[in-house]
Amino acid sequence: MKTFLSTEDKSFTFSSCDGCPARCCDGREGSVFSQLLLEDFESVSKNFPILFTFGDLGYLKANVLLSNGEDFCPYIINHQCIIYDERPNVCRNYPLSGNLDNQIYIDDSCPAIHSEVGQDIVVDGIVQKTFDNETLHDYQNKFLDTHHYLEQFNHKENFDKVITINNIEFYIYTKASSDNYMNLHIKSLDKLNKVIKEKS
Repeated sequence: MKTFLSTEDKSFTFSSCDGCPARCCDGREGSVFSQLLLEDFESVSKNFPILFTFGDLGYLKANVLLSNGEDFCPYIINHQCIIYDERPNVCRNYPLSGNLDNQIYIDDSCPAIHSEVGQDIVVDGIVQKTFDNETLHDYQNKFLDTHHYLEQFNHKENFDKVITINNIEFYIYTKASSDNYMNLHIKSLDKLNKVIKEKS
């Protein structure tokens, strides 16, 4: 399972994805979904379904569904990503992740960061250029912008539950809308069966 640590004032190296068993893409290891920012919708909708969840306080959250919880992401073939150049930002950033506290975290369970040799990925808390991605920065404001935007749609009667994975209920929006983001959500639903079809 993933264990994210703050990179603040720390340094890490990254060896390579070569020979990795792709645990980061395995639903059995917890890689089922990731929360989306508005800026992610268009790129994600090309390959993955965008589904919604309702948080503990009733807030509406948009997510990319990456696996069915029992199998690898459907784009992993022989432990390699076949849409590597079009992978979502959550995959592109890994093993790094932005966070609401505006710190950048790193997954301590990634075997590539425990190698004695490799490229610097973080030096004294600074993500190095090769691994840096604009989506890692100012995450708090981007998250809040997404949250405030989605609140206009936060009426649970306009959603239908489509699947439950690991006790998490995922929903689709059912009301007609001219909103670009909701239309990208609807467009993405033709990818739903690709992700969940292997679930027993």
